[in-house]
Amino acid sequence: MRILKGLILATTFVVAGCTSIPLSTALSLSSMSPSTLVQVDPTQVRLELSVSRGFELDLAESRLSLTLSGSGGTRRGQMALSLLGVRQESRSNGLFRPDVPVSTYSLALSPEGVQELRELQRFMLTGAPETFELSVRAPFATAPPEAREVTFWADLKMSAEDPFSPLISGAKLRLENAPAGS
Repeated sequence: MRILKGLILATTFVVAGCTSIPLSTALSLSSMSPSTLVQVDPTQVRLELSVSRGFELDLAESRLSLTLSGSGGTRRGQMALSLLGVRQESRSNGLFRPDVPVSTYSLALSPEGVQELRELQRFMLTGAPETFELSVRAPFATAPPEAREVTFWADLKMSAEDPFSPLISGAKLRLENAPAGS
């Protein structure tokens, strides 16, 4: 039985709050299994992270993580990312709300990240994992001093032919040092 234990997009932005995974993404990923990930070409994995303008990501510390678990044990990989480009755009903030100006970072796995995913794929063939968990670590390099919250999006695609799947859509997180009620 193919089980998707969970898909967690943990963005380590030094913020506190909660996020949600769009239902369409949860449904499409529910049919995936660790064995499906074996077929992924690591050089085609793409991630787009959009954050409110004024915030900059620390790309050297950003990672796409994959944890595989099953009777054969647990294996976790931290895949480094490479910047493909940054663009300034606006993203929808929901019905009846103004769009949010964002910086969108287009990322791919770095050569080291590609190698890490290939090693995890070898483990998938021998370790027979039953579940997997994806997460993203993308800390800030800079943030506006007056910022009280950040809005972000995360989109992932596993091959050049696939469209981006929204993992997090317009999550608003209050910064840890922001006063309560703001």
